[in-house]
Amino acid sequence: MSHTAQPDLMHTLQEAARLAGKILTEGYHKAGGIDFERKGSSDFVTHYDQAAEHAIIDTIQRAHPDVGFLGEETGVTPSRSSDLTIIIDPLDGTNNFLHRVPHFSVSIAVRQGATLIQGVVYHPLLDEMLWAVRGQGAYQGSRRLPILPARPLNEMLVGTCLPYHHKGDCTTSQRQLAALMPHVAGIRSPGSAALEIAYAGMGRFDAFWSQGAELELWDIAAGIVIAREAGCQVSDLAGHDDPDEWNSLLIAHPEQHGILRSLLNE
Repeated sequence: MSHTAQPDLMHTLQEAARLAGKILTEGYHKAGGIDFERKGSSDFVTHYDQAAEHAIIDTIQRAHPDVGFLGEETGVTPSRSSDLTIIIDPLDGTNNFLHRVPHFSVSIAVRQGATLIQGVVYHPLLDEMLWAVRGQGAYQGSRRLPILPARPLNEMLVGTCLPYHHKGDCTTSQRQLAALMPHVAGIRSPGSAALEIAYAGMGRFDAFWSQGAELELWDIAAGIVIAREAGCQVSDLAGHDDPDEWNSLLIAHPEQHGILRSLLNE
C-alpha cells in the first residue's frame, strides 16, 4: 500500500499530534511536580509521554488500521498489510518538560519501506504545526515554507544537541563546538531535536548538526522530512544520505553544507 493511496494520512497525523499536544499541555500546566521514571542514566519517561503515545497510536489506528508503528515508549508494532511505518516521539524534550522549560514537541513521521515520506512536528504550547510530505513541500500551518537563500557563514545561527550524564560523546561535541564557534554567529541547544531540525528548514536556524548526542530515529525522522522539503541538504558528517548508515547528522542549505562538514570533521 503506497502513501498515495492514503491522501488523508497527513490529516490524521496532525489530528493525533494535536491530541497528544493537549495531553502534554495539561501536564505542563499541572500544579506541583511531574512524576517520572528513570529509563537510564539520562532518559526520563513520564505518564504524559506514555499517554500521548497511546493517544497517537489509537487515533492513527482507527483511521489507518493496517500501518505499523515504531514508538519511543511502545517499541515496534508490526503492520498488518501495509509498507507504512509510523515513527513516534510523543514528547521530544522530556527534560525541558520536567523542568517546565516551554520548548518541547510531538514528532510523528511516516516511513514507506526505507524512505521517510511524511513528517509532523507540533509545538503544543505555541499551537504551531510544522509538516511536510515528500515531493509536496514543507508547511507551517497552511503556509508553505519558502526555499530560503543561504546566509554567509559568519551570520549563521546553528542548532545542535549535546550529550549529558553518560549518554553520548562529550569529547566529540567539545571538539566540534571549538571548531565551529569562531566561524558562526551563534550555537544553540534548546533541547528538542525535532524542533531544532524543523527550525533549520524554516530559517530560524541556518543549520543543525549532532554527533556527540545519541539521537534515535524517532528524534529526527519527522524533522528531516520537513527540512528536506524546505530545501535543506541532509546527511551524516561522512556524506551518507541513508539514515540507516548514520551516526551523526548535518542539516544545512546546500551551499553551506560542505563547508560545515569540513569544519566539523577537523
